[in-house]
Amino acid sequence: SDLLTAKKNFDRAINQATLILEDRIRNKAMPPNKMVGVVLSNFAFSSVLDKTVLKVSDNSDEQDGFCNLIRGVTLAFRNITHHHVVTKFSREYALSVCAFIDVLLQVINESEKIR
Repeated sequence: SDLLTAKKNFDRAINQATLILEDRIRNKAMPPNKMVGVVLSNFAFSSVLDKTVLKVSDNSDEQDGFCNLIRGVTLAFRNITHHHVVTKFSREYALSVCAFIDVLLQVINESEKIR
């Protein structure tokens, strides 16, 4: 919350939210070696239920949807804020992204490790 109440540099809030997202995925999926970003997302989540490490739903369409959302957040928000300073994000935008990531954190917490 301190990053969202700052006067500027709201990319830092998104950076930290995606860092927490990645850490939760890593801690739940327990990959055999160091993985980051979309490589970690791809290891942990598969739309093929027999191949996924973390199962979000018994419904393959829902599983696929969450796989794509998590990969998408990684590609769209994590990568840019971890590799660049982004000055275009407003407080409201960062808050929206962080709220969405909070939903994904809940999904990960409720997922079942099956492999």
